[in-house]
Amino acid sequence: MKKFELLKRTYPISQFKRLCDGYDYIMRNTSPEQREEWNLPDKLQQKIKINEKYIYQVAKHDGEFMVMSLSFSNYEIIRKKMFEFKDE
Repeated sequence: MKKFELLKRTYPISQFKRLCDGYDYIMRNTSPEQREEWNLPDKLQQKIKINEKYIYQVAKHDGEFMVMSLSFSNYEIIRKKMFEFKDE
């Protein structure tokens, strides 16, 4: 069984302010030293604003469903810094 399986990803426009799950993910999975090294303190986005396009995804992780709302800026940090994915 896969550890992480993306089931659905959409790109809606927010109708209200909402918390960004990517912010919590970054804060839980990095140390203050890593965030400082990556120069992140000024770049992390805690909330998704009204009328802002964001990423809404549903995934299965270790057999449990996860629903996340992510700002594009935090998603980029997760991809490039934490998972070290390279965009072509």
